[in-house]
Amino acid sequence: MKSKRLFVAIKIANTNQIQEIFRQVGLDLSKEKIKWVDPKGIHITLFFIGNKSVDEIPNLINKLKNVAGEFNGFNLILKKMGTFPSLDRPRILWIGINTHQILFDLQKEIHLNLERIDAVETYKYTPHLTIGRIKGGVKKPENIKLALAKWNEWEGDEILVKEFVLMESHLSSLGPEYEIIEIFHLKE
Repeated sequence: MKSKRLFVAIKIANTNQIQEIFRQVGLDLSKEKIKWVDPKGIHITLFFIGNKSVDEIPNLINKLKNVAGEFNGFNLILKKMGTFPSLDRPRILWIGINTHQILFDLQKEIHLNLERIDAVETYKYTPHLTIGRIKGGVKKPENIKLALAKWNEWEGDEILVKEFVLMESHLSSLGPEYEIIEIFHLKE
């Protein structure tokens, strides 16, 4: 049976602001081995579904349509940068999000509709935009700290969120490629 690797996300447009962040951080960290995310594919993951049979997708779409109908559009603001799991052991470079409570409520409602209810209470959601991945460690963690410290006080433009998407992830040696399966419009 054919399956697809699925997740729910908010797509973020590849704006001049995003391009400038990638350019500047790329220059500051040019000596590190970082696999940069394609700026055209950046997104905020709301829920990773995993592999699902194509037969299950219509049911997922119906559940997500119901969730979208419960929420109004809202604004996000990109704010500062960081790493997971920590600055001392960076593996993921991210842009943070100073967000409205609606994002957390939306994420929780999607989680509740697609997963077991008891799993939601133990799950800590940290919204972010992944911009790079570091494999095999960094040469000098202090370089990462210095480069990201420049962004501590930074706050980006407001981004209006009017929809979220169900996406399929195609993994390849060049990195993931994303395909939108369905768009879910929030209430006006």
